[in-house]
Amino acid sequence: MKTTVSCLCLALLVSHPAFSAFADERIQINGFGSIVGATTLDDEKPYFGYDDNIDFKNESLFGLQVRADMGANLSATAQILARGAEDHEAEFEWAYLTYTFNNQWTVKAGRFRTPFFEYSDTIDVGYTYHWVRPPKFVYVPLFNNLDGINVTYSSPIGQFDSTLDFFYGSVRETIPLGEVDLEYVAGGSWRIGVDWIGMRFSYFRSELSIPPILPGLTEILPADPDAPSTAPPSTGPTVSAEVAEAIRAKNDVGTFGSISLRVDYQNAFLIAEITKSRIEESAFEDPLAYYISTGYTFNQFTPHLTFEVFDTKPKTEILDMVPNSDPVRSELESLLDQTDQDNTVITLGVRYDFHHSACLKFDVSKVDYDKGGPSRIDTKLFSTAISFVF
Repeated sequence: MKTTVSCLCLALLVSHPAFSAFADERIQINGFGSIVGATTLDDEKPYFGYDDNIDFKNESLFGLQVRADMGANLSATAQILARGAEDHEAEFEWAYLTYTFNNQWTVKAGRFRTPFFEYSDTIDVGYTYHWVRPPKFVYVPLFNNLDGINVTYSSPIGQFDSTLDFFYGSVRETIPLGEVDLEYVAGGSWRIGVDWIGMRFSYFRSELSIPPILPGLTEILPADPDAPSTAPPSTGPTVSAEVAEAIRAKNDVGTFGSISLRVDYQNAFLIAEITKSRIEESAFEDPLAYYISTGYTFNQFTPHLTFEVFDTKPKTEILDMVPNSDPVRSELESLLDQTDQDNTVITLGVRYDFHHSACLKFDVSKVDYDKGGPSRIDTKLFSTAISFVF
C-alpha cells in the first residue's frame, strides 16, 4: 500500500501540540537509514543492478518505526520505509499488535517480518551489521513479510537463554517475475545462547504458487487454464500439460530451513549461516546457500572478511517426461541447465564508527560464477554506505 498521503498525515499528527504530551508517554518513534553507493567499474560486468557508474539510489533507504503503548500489556507497532529502488515512495512495511501475557509469553498479530534469518528483524537497519549489505545469495527470499500471528516463548534453560517463535500466516506479494502466493506458511525458530556464543534454527513449510524461475520457461509452457494472464500465448512448440505441471510451482509444498552460529568473544566475532530451500514437484532449483564471516574491532574500526556460497542443482529428471523426438526438449534442457549454479563471493571490508549513531562502511566483493549462464560474469563490486539510527 503506497502511503505518501498517510506519511504526511502522520507527520502532521506528530507535530500537533495536543499529540506531543501523549507521545512523550505512550508513543516511541525511532528512525534509521542507509545511503549506499556501489559500482563494478565495468559496464560489461553488471552485478545486481550495478555497472561502471556508481549508483547511490538502488539500495539507499530511510525508515521510521512507531510504537504505541496502549496500556494493559497491549501495544501497536508500524514501520514505514522509503526505498531508493522504489523511487523513495513511502510504504507501510509492516504493522502489528503485540500482547504480552507475562515475561515468557508474547503474541503479535498483523503483518510482521518473517523470522527466517539471523538478521531478519534488522535487515533494513544497516547500522546493526558490519557489511554494506548482508550476503546477497543467502538473504534473497521471495518475500520478507508475513500476514498472520506469531507466538514467542522466552525462558532460560539452565544457564542458556532460549527464545522460541511459532508463526502461521499467508503471503501475497508481487515481485518482478510475477505474483507470489503462499496459501499458508507455518513454522518456527529457536534461538539459544550462553555468554559469548549463540545459535539459531529456523524452519517453515508452506503451500505456494510462484512464477517460473526463468523468463524463458514461459515461452515453452502452454497457457495455464486456472490462471488468467494478459501475456500473449506462446506461438512456438510447448511442453505437454503433464510436463508443464511438473515445471510450474503451483499449489506445491515448499520448505525452508536455516541454521546460524554467532560468536562474540571480546573484540573478535564470527558469524556463520546456512539455508536450504525446496519446492516439491517443480523446476525450482532447491538452492543451498551459506556464508562465514569474521572480524575484529580496533577502537572505532572493524575490518572483516566473508566467504559466501550459492549452489543449486537442476531438476533434470523432468527431461525423462519428454521424448527425445519432441522439438521442445532441447530448449527445455537448455533452460534447466541455466538453473545449475555454483557461485562464490569473497568480501573484504571495514566499518568505521565515526559517530555514536552512525557508521561509514567500505566493502570490496569478488564474485565468481563456476557455471555459465545469463548475466553470470565474474566481477568485482565496490560498495560504500553511511548507516545511521536516531
